[in-house]
Amino acid sequence: MKVNIRKAREKFSEIINTVAVKGERIILTSKNIPKAAIVSLRDIETLEDKDIKKARRLFHLEQMRKIREKLAQKSVTSDSTSTLRKIRSERIEKLSNSH
Repeated sequence: MKVNIRKAREKFSEIINTVAVKGERIILTSKNIPKAAIVSLRDIETLEDKDIKKARRLFHLEQMRKIREKLAQKSVTSDSTSTLRKIRSERIEKLSNSH
């Protein structure tokens, strides 16, 4: 939902309740140009979780890059694709058996 900033000031409590209870996202506009958003705490937590997961993935990718560099210096090559497939397959099997 888009709401003009002036109207949002007038209906601030109503808007906050709409966001908190219904989880609706409010886009605040000025002269019909989006300026800011009001979102629920749940949305913020979800975004933060995604950021944390992304940071972890990037960290692990960087670790893998460093390992590959070390292996390359020792003239060792590896087919990481098949290794990753094997690890994923084992992990999926393990998760399937645990349920």
